[in-house]
Amino acid sequence: MKKVLVIDDSAVWQTFLKNLLEINGHTVEVAKDGLDGINRFFTFLPDVVIVDYVMPKLNGVHFTRFVRSFSVFKNVGILMLTGAEETINPFWAKKSGANAFLKKTLPQSDIERELLNFVEKPFSMEWSRELYKLHIEPYGELVDILEESLKESTLVREILQLTSLAYDESLVMKKLYELFSELFEFMNLYIGTVCYSEMRLYGFSSGDETRLANSEIILRTLKEAGLNTRFELLETNYTSKRQEIDSHIIELVFKDENLIGFVLVEKPKILEIVDHTLALANYPITNLLQLLNQYHLLKNQKEIDKQTGTYTLPIMISKIINAIDFAKRNEISLTFLRVKVKGIRNSYAHSSKHLETLISLLADTLKASSPDMVGRISTSEFIAVLLGKKKEHVEEFLESISRLSQEFSSLGLELLVKVSEWNGETVGQILS
Repeated sequence: MKKVLVIDDSAVWQTFLKNLLEINGHTVEVAKDGLDGINRFFTFLPDVVIVDYVMPKLNGVHFTRFVRSFSVFKNVGILMLTGAEETINPFWAKKSGANAFLKKTLPQSDIERELLNFVEKPFSMEWSRELYKLHIEPYGELVDILEESLKESTLVREILQLTSLAYDESLVMKKLYELFSELFEFMNLYIGTVCYSEMRLYGFSSGDETRLANSEIILRTLKEAGLNTRFELLETNYTSKRQEIDSHIIELVFKDENLIGFVLVEKPKILEIVDHTLALANYPITNLLQLLNQYHLLKNQKEIDKQTGTYTLPIMISKIINAIDFAKRNEISLTFLRVKVKGIRNSYAHSSKHLETLISLLADTLKASSPDMVGRISTSEFIAVLLGKKKEHVEEFLESISRLSQEFSSLGLELLVKVSEWNGETVGQILS
């Protein structure tokens, strides 16, 4: 059953929606307007929100845009209710972040059916430590929300501007350090970028750089935070022999379920400000580190993932483009087999040697299907390009993957398999 937040300024609709949802086993809280809805959202942490479009203080679109500005809430379901004369521009409806719209003027039986079907969809509050960093005090006035939104949009803009410098990773890291130095006080800052089984580590100090902790201490600190991933290669871009680290905050950065980096702030002056700022910055930092990793692979001409012996993403993109061109010119079949390991982010299993072995076995299984056309497109996902084969020709490989899936299940993980024949899609559509 779900936790559902109902936001509507009409007492009649509040009662109707609350009774309908509670009768069907859901836990419900009610808010009387958009501002009240924002505050209740951060304390109730619902899986689903049903929000009216037109309300005092803050309308449904503004509420939704504000909630969606925090990436941690991306899996929360939001259904917006509209009245008879209320229309929303299609563009803003799409960009609002609402998952669905429902008119209040529909017959009651239709409204009840649509609402209950919506709530039953796999929406959820993504539980993580970021939830406890985002909102400390209630918003008293609309201006508080506007100020918070302005802070978030400014921070996003400042960080994303650094993408223009992606060709110079060291300079990007220095700029990030300078930005954070203006936002809060701390002793040392460490930023790590993770690409497949490699890490590039940067360190900056507000004082004496000899006070930076060495890479072994940073890895130990990450391990204490529950991240025991073993790196085939660790590139440290600073010099230090310090064998300890003071009080600190770690912000892990994931793209989907794949760890792509982290930010570690040592000895922050005001813990809450650093926590809150890093939570707001998570989304743009994710995009920035993802871009830096892509540049790193291209610049260093890294063709092969050392752990699995499969091709890296840039090389695989080139191979897919060539395969599409060859299939078109020769009018032959082209099939793609994708396998994703689901659950790595939320499982401590990803730190085990057993999982590393299983990942390698999965790569070997895929290479048996297409020896020179298998790529690791992210830490947890592979793609095999099967030139001249149709979907029905991959059954034997699916059986091998199925046997492996039982091993992954023992670690609390799931293998998601997708087989698709090429039908005119571009490489971006294939990999999306």
